[in-house]
Order: sequence, then C-alpha cells, then structure tokens
Amino acid sequence: MKMYQPWNDSWQYEVIHILLPHQSSAPVEMGWNFTYPVFLEAVNKGVKGEAFWNAVAGAMVYVMGHQPDYVQISSYVYWLNQYNPSIVKEVIFDGVEQATQNKLEKAIWLFQAAILLDSDIPESHYNLGLAFSHLGLNLIKKKQKEEGKSCLKQAAQYFKNALELDSSLNLACYNLKYIYHHMGIVDEGQKYLEKGLLLGIQKQNSPEVYKESI
Repeated sequence: MKMYQPWNDSWQYEVIHILLPHQSSAPVEMGWNFTYPVFLEAVNKGVKGEAFWNAVAGAMVYVMGHQPDYVQISSYVYWLNQYNPSIVKEVIFDGVEQATQNKLEKAIWLFQAAILLDSDIPESHYNLGLAFSHLGLNLIKKKQKEEGKSCLKQAAQYFKNALELDSSLNLACYNLKYIYHHMGIVDEGQKYLEKGLLLGIQKQNSPEVYKESI
C-alpha cells in the first residue's frame, strides 16, 4: 500500500477529527484523548444520535482504508468491532460491489480497511490482490508502467497472504502464475501454476471473491 496509492490526499478534506466529552451515550466509550473522525458533511448538517455514530463509523473505515498507518487505527479497529460485529463482512461486501463496477481505487481502500479490521480473512487478501492486479494491468495499458508494476507486486503479496491463510485457494496460485509471467519471472510463475494444478480446480462460491482470475 505504501509503494503506490491510487488516490491523492483530497479525501482528507472530507473528514474532520473532533474530541468529544467522554460520556455514556457513546455506543463504545474510549479514553478522554480519543478523537472521533466524522464526515464534514454530517457535521455541517448537524446529524445527531444514531445517524451521527453511523457517520463516525463510516469515517473510521474511510480513514483506515486511505491512511492505514494513522496513529489511532488500533482504537478504530476496537471501536468498530464493538459497535458493529458484522462490520468486516459489510466492508468486504462494499468492496466487492465497487470492484465489480470497475471502481478499483474505491475497492482497494475498502479491502485494506477490511484487512485492518480482521487480518485473518483470506477473501479480503485475495480480493485486494485481484483489485491491485486489475489496476496494475490497466495502468500498464495506459503506459504507466512503473505504477502498474508496483500494483502487480502488491497484488502478488496479497495473493501469498491469502494462500497462507487458506492453502486451498488454487485461484490465488493461478493469479500468481499470471502476474509472475507478466513480470518476466517465469520460473516463479511456473511454481505457482504447478501448485494450483495440484490443488485441483475448486469452484469459489464465496460472494466475497468478486472475480475468479485475472
């Protein structure tokens, strides 16, 4: 993620961070120095109650996806998982929806947020690998070769992450084969092709896997 990010910093102007009094009305209480990110539009409209906390949750996911090394990320992860135990599934679903519409940059930050929320879900890594793969190939077609290669390298790493979490993901092997062949690393690609063939053709029924291969 740090090698290449397909977005500028304009997103930062959509979010503000506010320090709220530590009070029991908050759905998840944090320390006195914890700042809540909120969409500026929500503040301008004066939203309150559940709508306000939904805006906070959305802003947390937004910051996590765009700035994964932000200082309060660990607190965001705790807050979101306490506030909405289904948040990871919802974020993955949103990422899949964006990816199927070819909105790859949005899909990438959503899948990144999902991984921060729970790094042990192989589908999140696999989907992020696919999104970076497609973005990388698109950039290479546009003659942005260095950015495209950077995306492919990140895609390879996320496919490897997915395989570490679920060694039966043969589609990750096939995608790694394609990426390494595309990058001219034929021997490495052949290794993953053989591994994928050994695993056998396994149909992916999970709705989180938005594409079968690149």
